[in-house]
Amino acid sequence: MRRTGFRAPAAVLAVSLVFAGACRSPEETRSLNFDPETTLGALGAGWDGFEKTELGDTFVWCHGREAHITILSRADGDRLVRFRCWPFAFPGGPPQTLTLSVNDKKTDTLALGGEPRVYAVAVPRAFWKKGANELKFAFAYAESPKDRVSGATDERTLSAAFDWLEVLRPQPPAKK
Repeated sequence: MRRTGFRAPAAVLAVSLVFAGACRSPEETRSLNFDPETTLGALGAGWDGFEKTELGDTFVWCHGREAHITILSRADGDRLVRFRCWPFAFPGGPPQTLTLSVNDKKTDTLALGGEPRVYAVAVPRAFWKKGANELKFAFAYAESPKDRVSGATDERTLSAAFDWLEVLRPQPPAKK
């Protein structure tokens, strides 16, 4: 008598594969370069189209006083949200500020310098949820270059431009 190996019915295998996939941790957003390849689909309300600097670096302007972006998280610890941005500034204008919220929980308010700079905001574990998370950038003002800069023709209401964003695990303190 020849023995044949056990073969599970196809339905059992399908359920096993679905269950195994459901147990995996969700992917996690590590970085966005504010270009069509890495950022398309993540940008929500308040963002303009992709643009390039003279050197070919991509960036996106926030139009209006709020901009939303969706990132994925495993929600398994604190995170450091770092980004490079610069405000729309104009002669005699007030300082621009940015307040970051994660899932409607406010973190810090930062004063933005006039030129492109890197900023970092520590976001505690309690702010994150598994899967999709909404980051909201709220600004003190959004103004039209046409109304504020002599000779400008741009009618958009701009607040700040973003070059890149990354979400990192904080580094443990150095041992002494």
